[in-house]
Amino acid sequence: MIRRPWKGRRRGAVLTGVTVASLALAGCAGSGATEETNAGGASIEYGADKAAYTEALADMDPVTLAIQSTGPKGSATGRRFEDYAAAVEDWSGGKIGFEFTYSNAMAPPDEVHLALADGRLDIGSVMPALVPDDLPAANALGDLSHLGRQTPVDWMLQWHGIMLDLAAAAPDIDEEYEQHGMKLLLPAFGSGAYMPYCADPGTSASALDGRGVASQSKVQNREAKALGMSPSSISYAEMFEGLERGVIDCAFSTVTGAALGGFIPAAAHVAYAEDEGFNSPAGSIAISLARWNELPLAAQQLMYDRLDVLLQANFEGAWDNTAAAVTAIRDAGGEMAPFDADAVARLRDVHEAVETDVARTAEQEWAERIDTLGIDGVGTTYEDFPAWYAQGVPDLQPYFNALWDGSMGERRPS
Repeated sequence: MIRRPWKGRRRGAVLTGVTVASLALAGCAGSGATEETNAGGASIEYGADKAAYTEALADMDPVTLAIQSTGPKGSATGRRFEDYAAAVEDWSGGKIGFEFTYSNAMAPPDEVHLALADGRLDIGSVMPALVPDDLPAANALGDLSHLGRQTPVDWMLQWHGIMLDLAAAAPDIDEEYEQHGMKLLLPAFGSGAYMPYCADPGTSASALDGRGVASQSKVQNREAKALGMSPSSISYAEMFEGLERGVIDCAFSTVTGAALGGFIPAAAHVAYAEDEGFNSPAGSIAISLARWNELPLAAQQLMYDRLDVLLQANFEGAWDNTAAAVTAIRDAGGEMAPFDADAVARLRDVHEAVETDVARTAEQEWAERIDTLGIDGVGTTYEDFPAWYAQGVPDLQPYFNALWDGSMGERRPS
């Protein structure tokens, strides 16, 4: 594994900003966390080959973990869970197996944390924005989720780096998950930048003034109001009907949500600012703390290390949907147009109220980092994205090396 000279400098900057305020963004997460442990055994260095893991787990009693996917079997959104499970099972020599529930059939999104704590599920996706009272520190992290470039390749790379860096530097987040009977594996993952999808064109604050918009978070409500829009809490499942019937004029959505929701023909006019995003409520991946503590150390390390497979599948699924969404927007006679300067300025005012120096530092450092990793596609616009993606997915290993050499490596079981 490549060691980079920026690691120590970056970590020090983040720690100074986030843990001193600890979450000056969120307030106290509570008292001490539930004690985390493991069943012992050998430790495996990150970057080891499959044989090292299978050998270390040769004497492990087989386990089957109940995992819930957010999407149907084989779907673009569910692929991250399926690819991850397949990789862990393969690299464990079959000692770790999975029993799947699809499309949130075991527990709805706002109850996954309860299902992990009571044993109905072993692994699932927790949405902190849906349970703000239980996970205040994670929601404070979510308040910064507008950060990063808003173009399709850059957003996926930079946004995840920013969120994972900030989460690693805020132990309150891990602690509050443990207090609720969960071990946090992946603090944040997203499927693309949020943007307003509207029935009519509009890129200025004056054009958007008075429009009703389906909003997904408290910060999005503030962003909407700053643009003169009227936010409404309309669920993802109701967006299509709301737009079709004219109950709302716009919906905040990712390209994935818009493509899968089928509402692009009714809302094909999309606006965005490359350097000023919208709040992007994220998911996380967690495992039952009780189940986690029963696993040998090498099994814990394997399940953590193969999160690179989950992220790879998440990126590819999001990019599949981005290509489909951009094509659908074109076919519907719409466009993805830049916001006017007045709208950008209003968004910036909202964001400056929640940002910290450390958040801006993380944003700048990940902007610089992805520019130097040599990954093909950085800087690709939405207009050019379908043609770029048709050439195939770029090699993301340099990006994963950077993550595990930094924030992900710092959180790795040891």
